[in-house]
Amino acid sequence: MKGKLKAHLLTLPRWFATPFFGSALLLGALLAGGISGYSWVALAGGLFIMAGGHSFNSYLDYAWTGIDKGKVEDRSAEKAYTGGQNLLANGVVSIREVLFNAIAWYALALIPLVYLSIKIGWGVPIVAVLGMLITFWYSWGKFNWTHELSLGIGAGPIAVLMGMYGTTASPNIAAGLLAGVPFAIILCFAGLALDEWPDAEANLKKGVKSIAYYVWYASISLEAYLGIWFVFMYLFQFFLVYRGILAAETMWTFILVPAFMALFVLMRSKDLKEKGDAGGFKKAAGIFVMVGALYPVLMLVGQLVAS
Repeated sequence: MKGKLKAHLLTLPRWFATPFFGSALLLGALLAGGISGYSWVALAGGLFIMAGGHSFNSYLDYAWTGIDKGKVEDRSAEKAYTGGQNLLANGVVSIREVLFNAIAWYALALIPLVYLSIKIGWGVPIVAVLGMLITFWYSWGKFNWTHELSLGIGAGPIAVLMGMYGTTASPNIAAGLLAGVPFAIILCFAGLALDEWPDAEANLKKGVKSIAYYVWYASISLEAYLGIWFVFMYLFQFFLVYRGILAAETMWTFILVPAFMALFVLMRSKDLKEKGDAGGFKKAAGIFVMVGALYPVLMLVGQLVAS
């Protein structure tokens, strides 16, 4: 019973992604005029949607695409930062329980969303529904080359716009879309390649068509691939500062560069990139996620100090 409760409240929602989604949403609030009480209500709704989307992903990867079905070597690997990638296969929860869990999180999100629609306008519910639907695109996108794009839109522009509409009924949409790009890069375009590396061999056999998986298939250096995305991320952030969309203080994120470089060097070790290594790669990936989570937080703090 304790394990099942932990699965429903902690593992399936995958709260490790809160710094990414939450920081994007609150940054949107700052760009729309400042964080208010309504912004925190929007944050609650956004995090409930994030939790439901993660839970739906577990359901869809098992019941729809079958990526997480089969023997251990034939399904997605367990990740240190998610706490359990194979709850269904291991019998911790049933497929129906996961479905109800996902629906419950989305239902909880309706409470703050309805409140905001009454107090501010219908912008938040519209953006939120788009965010809810992205999880289904994400599962489908693993088979048509839109894997990274789908999650990137949800974790970046959609999250920022939700924070904006949670603050004002008439935000600067263009600024929100652009401000969401760095969040999309670090969590999705770069992050998915790291996340999917241990899954690639098994999932490619099931027909996936995703750049994240083909980094492994084409024997592309993972650390070099990540490094290119990180360079682009910082260049784009500098562009946002230059255009006046973000404050110069958001460039505090540059203090993370030495840590990222150290992790790239660590990942050069061949044994850490072998799928069969149970501990090395998972540990390195977990550290990378923790350091990466500081990037959106520092960006948010910098914008907050400047506002």
